[in-house]
Amino acid sequence: MTKPITGQYEYQHSSGVGLDYFTSRLDRLTLLANGRFVLIIQGRSRLSNAAQSVVKGQPVNMSAPEVRFEGSYTAQGNTLAFHFDDGTQEQGQISWNGEGMQFGPNFFSKVSDSTLLPPAHRLKKDMDDIAKGLKIASTIGGMAVKAAKTIHDTVQTAQGNETEATPTAYHTPATPPVQQPQTSGPAQPTPSSAAVFCDQCGERVRPGKRFCNHCGAPLP
Repeated sequence: MTKPITGQYEYQHSSGVGLDYFTSRLDRLTLLANGRFVLIIQGRSRLSNAAQSVVKGQPVNMSAPEVRFEGSYTAQGNTLAFHFDDGTQEQGQISWNGEGMQFGPNFFSKVSDSTLLPPAHRLKKDMDDIAKGLKIASTIGGMAVKAAKTIHDTVQTAQGNETEATPTAYHTPATPPVQQPQTSGPAQPTPSSAAVFCDQCGERVRPGKRFCNHCGAPLP
């Protein structure tokens, strides 16, 4: 492998309906030269976020909800060990040709050797999607809100009828030790022994998990 491992990597959760800037989710991983990394997970598509604000009677919000993780990494050959600042760990595997990395359940394609400038292809693709979106919006005029709701339903169906598209968990958070209370009475069950269920899919999860292993939804 001749390419440097530093740079920007992306994994796109495509909706399959086009106009990816509005309808898909994009996870981004940046490996810095100083041994640090930044992982940004997009929680919902811009269109899904806008549609939810319309349904709730709020001002239309076209931003992309994101969660940011940081930490350090070490490399041994093509294998990378990621140490998150919250104490958890994950491994990555660089492909033989340096074109991407298997990180968690997804393969991140390398899109730039730069850690500062946005990838040129991403900027062009986003600008094209924005131009198409503005043209569609100007054509449908007063039906824009109705169209957004319709596309939102299509996106949700394509993503498995999720109420809220959430990122796949890339690492398992560490569970802090539970201090046993001092009491003379019978031992009471600690919070960590109570059953925890995902609010999105209803699957049972281990206490201390940050994301549901079944649907990827963040846990309270």
